[in-house]
Amino acid sequence: MLNFVYDHDEEISQFITMLTPGAGVAGFGRRKTIGVIDEEGRLIAGLIYFNYDPNAASIEYGGASIDPRWLSRTTIRRMFEYPFVECGCQILITRVRAENERLLSQLARLNFNLTYMPRMYGRSEDGVICTLTDDQWLDSALSKRIYRDVRGRQEAA
Repeated sequence: MLNFVYDHDEEISQFITMLTPGAGVAGFGRRKTIGVIDEEGRLIAGLIYFNYDPNAASIEYGGASIDPRWLSRTTIRRMFEYPFVECGCQILITRVRAENERLLSQLARLNFNLTYMPRMYGRSEDGVICTLTDDQWLDSALSKRIYRDVRGRQEAA
């Protein structure tokens, strides 16, 4: 079973920076993180939220992992509840290198809008700005499945 850790922003930021080429803790500024811990107590993934703008109700996020098991329905639910429920954001933003087709495909299946940006990571490296509104998240097939499962467990209890 996976567990989540909070209030370890510096350690989780360092973990993400170590696994993400070109990322730097200083570039995140003020941030909040969620760590994903495996059953042996190891940090296997981290999510970072930064550039929170309460006036625009927007926030950016990123993440990294060393184990594919981190991406459970519970983790995905937590990943999106933080910005949309706890922070009250209406839009979530992330940046992805254009060559990362696997991640871009996953984000597209979650209803993210993908906007190609030439040279976003430098003269020879393009990127994609990915945005997801709260309405798009709630309308996604995965969100409907997650919350249907939650409602089903609550009704059975």
